Order: sequence, then C-alpha cells, then structure tokens
Amino acid sequence: MHRIKVRLKDYKTITGKLRKTAAIFLMVVVAICMGCQQKEISSAKIYIQGDQWEKALAQLELAVQSQPDNPEAHFLLGRTYARTGQFRDMNREFELSLMLSNKYKQDITSEREKYWVEKYNAGITKLRAMDYPKAEVLLRAAVNIDATRSEAYKKLAIAYLRMDKGAKAVQLYSKLLEKHPNDLDLLTSTANLYYSQQQYSKVIPMLKRVLQIEPDHRDALANIALSYDFLGNTEEAFAAYQRAVSANPQDKDLVFLFGIFHYKRKQYPAAIQLFKDVLVLDPDDVESNSNIGNAHLSMAEAVRYKLRSLKGAANSAEEIQRLRDQVIQHYRNSIPYLKKTVDLDPNQPNQWRNLGVAYINTGQKKMGEQALLKAEELKVKTVK
Repeated sequence: MHRIKVRLKDYKTITGKLRKTAAIFLMVVVAICMGCQQKEISSAKIYIQGDQWEKALAQLELAVQSQPDNPEAHFLLGRTYARTGQFRDMNREFELSLMLSNKYKQDITSEREKYWVEKYNAGITKLRAMDYPKAEVLLRAAVNIDATRSEAYKKLAIAYLRMDKGAKAVQLYSKLLEKHPNDLDLLTSTANLYYSQQQYSKVIPMLKRVLQIEPDHRDALANIALSYDFLGNTEEAFAAYQRAVSANPQDKDLVFLFGIFHYKRKQYPAAIQLFKDVLVLDPDDVESNSNIGNAHLSMAEAVRYKLRSLKGAANSAEEIQRLRDQVIQHYRNSIPYLKKTVDLDPNQPNQWRNLGVAYINTGQKKMGEQALLKAEELKVKTVK
C-alpha cells in the first residue's frame, strides 16, 4: 500500500477551499430562506396595498410560521387581523411583535387607538339610539381592542343594564377592579351598579374602599348611608348620615336625606330642624316645606291620641289644657309651610286637604272649607 504524501502547504490550501465552499453554501441557503420569507411578507404588503386582506392574511400566517422571530411579520399579521375584526388575534400578534422588538411600538399604539376610537364611538351612537344589542357588540369589540381603558367597560355595563343583564355588568367591573383596585371611578361605578340592583350589602364594602381613599367623597358618604338605611341598620345609617352632613353642611340634598331618615322614624322634632336647615339653603324647596307642615300635623294627631287615652282618667285640668294647646299649636305651626307648599305646587290635592284640616283645627273654618273644596276639585280632575 502506497501512502499518499501531502505537504503542509497543500493541506492548508485544501482546507481553506473546503471552508470557503461551506461558507458559500451556507450563505446560499440563508439567502434562499430569507428570499422565501421576504417573498411572503412582500406579497402580503402588495395584497394590503390592493385591499386584499384575506390573501394578505394567508401570506402572513405562513410568514410567522416560517420566521416566528420576525417582529414585522407579527405586526403585519396583527394589523391584518384588526382589519378583519379579529381583535383578540390582533392583540396576540402585536404582543408577540413587542416581545421581539420595540420597532413597531408606535405603529401598534396607533392601530389600537384607531380601532378603539372607531368601535367606541360607534357603540356610544348605538347606545344613545337605544339600540342596545348593537351597542353591546361594538363596545365589546372596544374592550377586546384595549382592555386597559375603562370607558368602554362602563358604557358596555350600561348597555347590559338596559338589557336587564345586570350580572354581566357587575362582572365587567369586577374584572377591571382586579387590575385597578384603587380606581375611584371604577369603585363608585361598581357600587352604583350594585345599588341599582338593590344589592345594598355589596354596595357598602365598595364605598368603604372609596372612603379609605377619599374620606370626604360626597356620593360615597350619601350612598353608604342610604344603603345602611335600606338594610335597616339604623345605628350605622345614622352615623353615616351624620358624617355625610358634617362633611357637606351646605349640601341641601344630604341634609334633606338626613331629615327623611328621622321623619320615617317619627322623630319629628329632629326632622323638622333638618328640613328647616334645607329651607335656609333653598326657601322654595317644596318637599321640605311639605314635610315640615305634615310633621306638625302628625305631632298634633299624636297629642290628640294621648288626650283620648286620658279620657276618664284622673288628670288635672291644667294638664289636659296644656295638651289641647299643644294640638292647636302644632296645627298653627303647620299652616305657613303647607301654604307655601300649595303656592309652589298648587296641583297637589293631599296638601290642600292637609291645609284645610289645619285651618279648621285652628278656628279658621271658612279658609279650611275653601282648601278642602280645592282638594276635591283637584281629585276630580285627576280622575278625569
């Protein structure tokens, strides 16, 4: 056997040629692959320019399969999904593109904004037109486009409420609160949803969270008091009303609500004082005038009942006369407020009747009869 002798110089030359050939082969393979990949993206761009989105979609789906690390392919595919209304798929591709590179971040933000505004505005238009099913579809699309923006959630919740789908509305806010647990607007909106469904026990924890963030939040103070009141938790309701009024002493609505709290419990002196506080802020408040007048009538009737219960018992003439004077005084006290009530709103037969009763019980028979006649006339008109 003859051994082939190869000089060192010849060996180096051969090795160099082999390495060069391998490098050239590798470059050709890469070029071929890149050419194929670029062809898919280039074809997709041509289809996009020609508004042929389905053909573009097919090319781009091939592109992301063959080159999953190409951020442009994912961006273009996401953009194409958006054009065809597949917003969940759009977001998936956009997120993949951003994971690979920030090159298309501004374009992605712009695309999301464009489609979000389009769907949101269209949803609001349908909501105003009371076309709630179409509003739901459009607003759901807005939520899918950008789940971080609460506006679409809120309007979608309104659409659900209008369609008697309150549970879905609450579910929306609950999901959003998981991401933004200290968002005041979301907390109050969720509380309002529970309130509209009369789920007062769920309203209170939400509003407590609001008050932890903003202790003097007017609506939270008012609604937590109302919720305790509706649940029959009198002590908690009283404390909540007191806190609300103390924080907002010039808010006539809060003062009025506190007055109603006392009025319902026949705590008339406290109620009267609160309604008078309302009249300091607004002298023409019809309900406060009416409630003061009616509270005095109720107090007069309570004293009259006490007098009847004393009949035949051993009581001094002075005590009986004192009670009779109280009855007359309550009727007298009611007249200015009942008169102001019918002046402000003359079409209330019950208020004319109450005014007539007050006049008669204070010895003003003619004026009492006129007021009672007016009440009957208004009742007849109401029946007609």
